[in-house]
Amino acid sequence: MEPFDPNGFDDGFPPSDRGIINLAPPPDLEVEKGILGSLILYNADCLPDVLDVGLTPGDFFRESHAEIYSAIADLYNSNEPIDMNLVAERLRARKTLASVGGVAYLAELEANACARVMAKGYAKVIVDRSSLRRLMRISADATEKCRTVPNSVDELLDETEAAIFSLRDNRVSGNMLPMNDALSQVYDKIMRLQDLKGALSGLPTGFRYFDQMTGGFQRSDMIIIGGRPSMGKTALALNFALNVALPTMRQSFRDMPPYSVLIFSLEMSTDQIIQRLLCQVGQYDLLKMRTGRMLQSEYGRLTETLSIMKNVPIYIDDSSSQRLRPLDIRAKARRLKRKLAAQGQELGLIVVDYLQLIQPNERHNNREQDVAEVSSSLKSLAKELDVTVICCSQLKRADVANPDLADLRDSGAIEQDADMVAFVLRPEVLYPNKPELAGLGELIVKKHRNGPIGTVYMEFMKECSSFVPGQLEKYVPTEEPQEDGRKAKRKSKGTYETPEVVLANKDKP
Repeated sequence: MEPFDPNGFDDGFPPSDRGIINLAPPPDLEVEKGILGSLILYNADCLPDVLDVGLTPGDFFRESHAEIYSAIADLYNSNEPIDMNLVAERLRARKTLASVGGVAYLAELEANACARVMAKGYAKVIVDRSSLRRLMRISADATEKCRTVPNSVDELLDETEAAIFSLRDNRVSGNMLPMNDALSQVYDKIMRLQDLKGALSGLPTGFRYFDQMTGGFQRSDMIIIGGRPSMGKTALALNFALNVALPTMRQSFRDMPPYSVLIFSLEMSTDQIIQRLLCQVGQYDLLKMRTGRMLQSEYGRLTETLSIMKNVPIYIDDSSSQRLRPLDIRAKARRLKRKLAAQGQELGLIVVDYLQLIQPNERHNNREQDVAEVSSSLKSLAKELDVTVICCSQLKRADVANPDLADLRDSGAIEQDADMVAFVLRPEVLYPNKPELAGLGELIVKKHRNGPIGTVYMEFMKECSSFVPGQLEKYVPTEEPQEDGRKAKRKSKGTYETPEVVLANKDKP
């Protein structure tokens, strides 16, 4: 092993990037020595303050200092006492004592210890200098890729932006609040909600009973809409998007302003999404629109529908043919939020269709870990941007008459991360031989972190692929034995209005 050079240091840069160090802010090695000496001298009593700043071994400029800090942290986590001899013993066990300068260098650090009350300030200096060096490394990497003329400039921009945002996210933010201050904040929030006097605290869903049940879509929440194919996951997600962005589509709370919506579609193209939105707004037959068999009278109304849709603040990202990752979604959503904020507008909702098609930032050993990373990233995005994120999700079973949280496909992390999990169910799909079930729809809320669970009953207009509020508050389920002896869930239709009457009544309070 090479002898330790007390005047040497490892700058942390690859040999090819070593020239960057000449431009970077000079490291303050005396500060690094001072904080390590303080941790050794005062038995790491100041370590909680240091950790609160977010100091990690990778923030130290000199590699030997990072190793010493790691050894001190190991002793602290093991609830063992800390002094120069015990740190030396831990380094000896890690076979790094000689490489950091031996006991003599630890004694030098202790002699140069900073005052205990200064440890937090010293730690912040080290973290700030480390962030500047990492930012320069990101910039240098981007510069090198620019020189090679990358195939996709947009991809390079996304990667660089994601790296910069990741650097900022890794810096610890937020402080612990004493109970008195926290209670004051909660009380102020309760009073603000009380002042609403029945108005929504979140974004309007467009369905009166669902709004009453949830208080609207809450900021920073991730909502999962699960269902088997053909149950209407995408149709319902688009209904929610329209209801948030277009007040006239809502059953209630039409006086609330429109909110901007960002849709990530991994299954359908932008053209297909827009056709569905047009059919939901104008109540056109989707099949006739796609096959060019619309009536002449409908073409006249189409112009009016197009004029309405021109002002709807919905943004569509068609990534069905690309490898969409959480960091891509994050970068695009951040850019749109900044753009809207500059225009005095507000991003309220992000829709992702659907979760299992998103690729993880890094491949893992199994599919469950991949999906867990995606789910966690989308929840973090909702909290960071203070928006609602709605994700469609596939289910495991081939025949789901009574879906549950365990039926979410690929990972249990989805139900853990989600603030709300709701399942779309259309009885006519499960029991096609029962015409009395045609048009019935259910949204079954199985998890609601901040409210009740229950079922919202809807009507499904198959021709225009749209859900509308049901005319009955509820319909009583009955059970009939199937041919194999099992009991099947069956809904009695009751006295439902025709779709035309439903639409005519939408404007009524």
